This record gives sequence, C-alpha cells and structure tokens, in this order.
Amino acid sequence: MLKYIVMKKKNSKGIINLYLNWPLAIGLYLFVVLIIVFVVNQDVGFILVPFFLVYILFAVYLKNIKYNNLNASILKLAENLSNRQRIYFSKIDLPHALIDMGGKIIWANDKFLELSRNTAVGNNIRDTFVELDKNIISKIDNEKIELLTEIGDLKYKLNLRMVDLNELGGDEVKKLYTGSEKVIMIYVYDETEYYRLKQQYDDDKQVTGFIYIDNYYEVAENMEDSKSAMLIAMVDRKLTRYISFNSGILKKLEKDKYFFVTTKSDLQDMMNDKFSILDQTKEILNEANIPLTLSIGVGYEGKSIESNHELAKYAIDMALGRGGDQVVIRKGEETIYFGGKSASNITNARVRARVKATSFRETLDTKDKVVVMGHRNGDFDSFGACIGIYIMARQLGKDVHIVINSLTNAVDEMKQKFLASDNYDKNMFIDGDEAMNFADSDTLLVIVDHNTNKISDEPRLFNKGMDTVLFDHHRVSQNSIREAILSYIDAGASSTCELIAEIMNYFDDRLKIRQLEADTMLAGIMIDTMYFTFQTSAKTFDAASFLRKKGADSDRVRKILRVDFEFEKLKNEVVSNALNYKNGYAIAVVESVNSNIEETVAKAEIANELINVKGVKASFVITKESENKYAISSRSIDEVNVQMLMEKLGGGGHRSSAGAVIEAESFEDAINKIKQVIDDSE
Repeated sequence: MLKYIVMKKKNSKGIINLYLNWPLAIGLYLFVVLIIVFVVNQDVGFILVPFFLVYILFAVYLKNIKYNNLNASILKLAENLSNRQRIYFSKIDLPHALIDMGGKIIWANDKFLELSRNTAVGNNIRDTFVELDKNIISKIDNEKIELLTEIGDLKYKLNLRMVDLNELGGDEVKKLYTGSEKVIMIYVYDETEYYRLKQQYDDDKQVTGFIYIDNYYEVAENMEDSKSAMLIAMVDRKLTRYISFNSGILKKLEKDKYFFVTTKSDLQDMMNDKFSILDQTKEILNEANIPLTLSIGVGYEGKSIESNHELAKYAIDMALGRGGDQVVIRKGEETIYFGGKSASNITNARVRARVKATSFRETLDTKDKVVVMGHRNGDFDSFGACIGIYIMARQLGKDVHIVINSLTNAVDEMKQKFLASDNYDKNMFIDGDEAMNFADSDTLLVIVDHNTNKISDEPRLFNKGMDTVLFDHHRVSQNSIREAILSYIDAGASSTCELIAEIMNYFDDRLKIRQLEADTMLAGIMIDTMYFTFQTSAKTFDAASFLRKKGADSDRVRKILRVDFEFEKLKNEVVSNALNYKNGYAIAVVESVNSNIEETVAKAEIANELINVKGVKASFVITKESENKYAISSRSIDEVNVQMLMEKLGGGGHRSSAGAVIEAESFEDAINKIKQVIDDSE
C-alpha cells in the first residue's frame, strides 16, 4: 500500500528535544551530588567543580549549538525517504490509484496511467471502468470491495477500500484534492490468464453419453444377415465419424447400444448444431423404407465421473420414455431436450410386456395390500387403468382399493355403476384420507396414467414410504417419479389402458374380467385414440380385441361416451371463433361454459375437434382456472411435438397430447405466450 509518513516541524522538535534534554537532566542530578560532597568533604568538592562545569558547558553546547543542524538533517532524511517511497510506488508493476468520493482520479501510478492510456489523472474513474458508478462508490467503507470487469479482451479484478488522506504523503496528491479527507484506494489485478485457464478447465470437463438405436429390431426384421450387417455398419460409421469429429471416443456395447465420452466444449458444438446426427441417421433406410432413429442420453456437471455416468443413464431412460428420436441432456439437476419431432416408436414386440407382467405379478406376491391411484380429475384412461390393476390384484386375493378424490362427471357416472353392482365391495373406492389410514409399509402403491407426483390424486401417499409401481403412456420429464421399483412407460402406446390390457394378457390365463370392467378399459382406449383414429397401432387393436373377448362392447361404450346437446353447441361456437396462427396452429378460447359442462373435458374435446381440421398442425384450447391462472390443452398429429411446446410453458404430457397451466393477465396474454413458444420452436 502506498503510504507516506510526513513529519511536521513541531513533531521533529519534540523528538529532538527528547534526545538533547537528557544530558541537562543528568547535570541537575550531578549538581545535587556535588552539594552533598561539599557538605561531607569540601576539599573533594572543590576538586569536582571543574569537571561539573565542563559537563554543563558540553550539555548546553549540544542543546543550543547542534540542535538546528541535527533537526535539519533529520527533516532532510525524512523528505528523502518520502520521495523515494513515492517514486517506488509510482513505478511498481501493480496498477493503483486514488479517487475521491465522486469518482475523480486524484493520483495514479505509472501502470495505472498505462492501463487507462495516460488519460486517468483528473478524469472520472468511469472513463476507464464503467462499472464503478456512484452507487458502488457510495457503499465503500473500511471493508474491501472486489469487482470484476473487462477492458477489451482483458479481464481485471478491482480491489477498493476507503483510506484517510492525512495518512498519505506527496504534495502533488494534496494539490489535486481539496475535498473530504476520505478517499478511495483502488488496486487493479490482471485476471485474464486465470479466467483463460478456468475456461479451459471448464471446457475440458468430461461428458458421458449413451446412444441407442430405437427401432433396430424392427428395421432389421426380415432382412438378410448380410444386409442387416451392412445397415449397422453404416450406422457405426456415421456415429464414429460424428463423435470423433467432436473429439470424443465411441464404444459399441451391443448391436443397438453405444457409449461415448467427450468434453463439455465439444458437447456445446453438438448442441449448437442441434445434434444433426439424429437427422443423419434417418437417411439410413431398410428395404421397407423405414428410417433408423436414435435416442441419446448425456450426463455432465456431476460431482464425479461416476455421477456423470448415472446422469447419462437417467437421461437415456428419459429419452426412451419420451418416445425416442431425441436427445436428453442431464446437466446436474437441469434437463435439456433436443429432437423428438418424429412420432413415438411403436413396436409390435411382446417380450417387454411379458417380462413386465411377470415382474408385476412377483411384486404383488410380496405384498398383502394394494392401493391404486390415477391423476387428479381422472379421465376414462386413468380410471380404466385403475380398474385393470384392481382386477389383477383381486385375482391374487390382495386387499386392494382404488384411491379417488376427483373424477370428471362422465367417469363418475361409470364409477356409480360399480358401486351399484353387487359384484363389488362398497369400499372398492376410497378417498385420500382413507388411503392414508389404510396404507403402511406392507402396502404396494400402483400409479397409473401419469408419472409426476404433483398431479397425483393423493400426493400425500408418497410420504408413506411404500414400494411404488408405475404404468404410463406419457413421456417422462425431469419431474418424473424415479423411485419406482417397477415401471412400464411406453410413449408409443395409445393409452395406459392399452398397456394394462397387454399386462393382463400375460398375467394369468385364468384371469377373470367382468363385462363392466372390460367396457371401462375399452372406453379409456377409445377416448385416448379418438375412436381409433389417433396414435393407434396394431397393439392398440390387439388390446381392444383382448377386451372384446372378455365381454367389452364398442356400441355400449359409445353410448357411455356420448356428449349432450349443449356441449356440442359450445364446441361448434368455439371452433368457429378459433384463431389460425401462422396458417397451421389453431388457438381457441373457452371463456365460459354451462354449469353442466366440465371445462377440463370441454377444452380436451375442442382441441381434438380442431386437430381434425384440414391444414391444422397443432391445436390449443385455453380456459381460465382462477385469477391469473389459465389452463391449456393441446393436440397434434405428426408434424408438431406439443409436449415440447407445453414443457416450455411449465407443463408436459404426450407428444401429440399435452397441457399446461400458466400465469397470464388475460386470455389475450395467454394467447401471446402460446404464440411465443410456437415462434421459438420454428
């Protein structure tokens, strides 16, 4: 720190007097001794008098004759030391300066002048460092303040603290400054190299990833071995070239699975080109012109290499659970998505369903009690899936109950049919409070038709510490339930009822399904597929056929699903007033509905109706939930992934059927937010 000690004249006199007066004090002492000697022996006293007089004369000489010369020498020495110290701090390599409370630079050393291109003294500090405004300067006290700033490509750290001007020497400083005695000392440290190394370290962090071929077995099916080998060789070559170009290492694990390691900076390059390997791989077609699609899971920013590996595993599971043909990046606790524009991979393989059925039965065998739960405001798919689980648990003699707090009106009518039947116990359905009293550590919790606990019909059940099983057809998100001991999530399925019907087919050959139960599950499939016109595959018809054999009747179900005349009028009115944004995105508003019509059902049905209009790629229907809360239901067929759009608004769902609840000032504001996510996605 630059610190000059200025010795004032009165101070120098005091110091010199202190050192020159002590001989006189001793002379006074000797005079007293001399008197005592005279009293004792006059002869000795006379002998000592000449010596005493010589000493007194010498002391007076030091005090009066040498004082001025000695004082001048000391002042000159102090001045020389001050000048040398000032010169030293002016030439030191560390840039530093003094500024007043208004930001004016009153003194600066050579390095600071060089840094500010020799325009610093007399100017305001903001001419050099724009970040140093009056607010920051006014907050500086005895504590040191650090501030990071940039000049061109160079990065600097500024240290500032308050000092007292009286402690500083140098006449030129005092001439420049005539205000307060408080000034600010500023030191400038060049941090460019530190941040360069820090950035390099960050760029070189390890990134771990998995690559799976979504539809390898479907594409390679019925192909000759030589042709399928050639097909996979083309994939290997593309993947190796892509990862190697990005300075990574690729390792093949199985025929359709790969593992790779790269760096964070190279991952950023992949993100910048939106993982072009997804589209490159689709150029590879089999004999039936079916393209290969990839799922990629990436993990980084974990606490260790092992945690990055776990993040990558979780990410690839998410990519597969969301339907494939996409990249999921797990950056610590943050999740980033790319791709997902293709329809979900639909496979006819039965092995997975058989394995899940066996695992589910084994899990049920370990528990005496079972509770089944769908999502809030349960629809036919949620309710029908609960019924399917109830049937299988009943088959094994378990004490099973379905947790229901809220249902749509149409589903509640179906529930009443169960309660009115003598075939079912009156405690078949229980509410959340009853479920909390019933459930314990020996109870199995089965979740259907959703995979995030925040929309569960009774979220408190997750705090009971029960083993959890999950069945769903919605794409997973970063908020999905991860603690399930068994999960069967297939985003390619039309509905959860389809998945449950698959499981039931392999669960037990003697499984008994009553007519009402089969009708309920078939209703779930029919509603979610819009009467077998939407997200329908061979597996969907197989599930419907299985239920038909168990007594379901489509005509009977259609009667259950019919809407009333008032709702049809509302639907036609809303559709006729819908906005066609960018000639392909239909946006409609349901401002008010008849008390007999449920808004949740209304917006979903209207969204389904709009997507059937020629030229509409995606539909969005908005209803008002409460003050500043608006609910959105969205639908698409194959061109737009509405789940990704709704995720940007804080929602989620399925690739072609999703929703969200947003905060908005009005319907117009809600419409503008939908327009914004559409614009951002194109």
